[in-house]
This record gives sequence, structure tokens and C-alpha cells, in this order.
Amino acid sequence: MRYEGMIFRPPSEANSLILQVTVGCSYNRCTFCGAYREKSFRAKSFDEVKSDIDEVSSYGIRIPRVFLADGDALILPQKELVQILDYLNLKLNGLERIGTYANARDILKKEREELQNLKELGLAIIYWAWNRGTLRY
Repeated sequence: MRYEGMIFRPPSEANSLILQVTVGCSYNRCTFCGAYREKSFRAKSFDEVKSDIDEVSSYGIRIPRVFLADGDALILPQKELVQILDYLNLKLNGLERIGTYANARDILKKEREELQNLKELGLAIIYWAWNRGTLRY
């Protein structure tokens, strides 16, 4: 696994595989959060993400939870998110739930059908920044 910079995750994701699909935060201006100030935002390529998934799947262990890091994986275009979730479901034994951080703006940019599709692919929990809450759907 190739991580860039310090990785943050919610306490409830302590036992999850942390898969860094973006570096930093797409917004990175929240007054209450300085977690990603040292990073310039970028999305990792599918080949980078695929390589990490292939590495962890080669261990042959059961991985029930995955957390998509860094600050806002939901900013990725739908096609890329679906590609990542499809590959996770294909390669990881026992995958039950995928979670991520997101900001309200990027949640609202997704159509209802897109969010439903992500849910069907296993994205079951989103932690959003604007009030440090949790969205379950």
C-alpha cells in the first residue's frame, strides 16, 4: 500500500482497510479542520488504486470493511467511483461495507440514482465535514 502523507480516518473505521483514492481534501478550507493543509489535492489514478487493491487481495485474508481516504473520495466522477467499488467487490474476500469522507457540496452533486448505485456497490456510510456528522442510507 502506498500512502501519501498522514492518513486520517474516523474512529469507527479503526479496523477497516484504509484505501487512499485521493490525496488531501478537495475543499481544504474548513476553519475547524487542518488535517490536509500540508497536501495538495489530487485524485489517484485507477492504476494506483488497483495496484493497492491487488496487493492486499494477494494476502488472501477476509477484509469486511474498507475506508476510502483521503478527505473527499466522493468528488471522484461516478464512473471512477463505480470502477473502484466494482474492483473492490471483485477482489476482496468478505467485503461487507465501504465508507468515506465527503463534503455536503459533493454529496449534493451526485444524482439520487448515482448515490443509490454506490450504495448497491457497498458504499454504506459517508462521514461529512460540515457538521462532523454521519450519513447512513
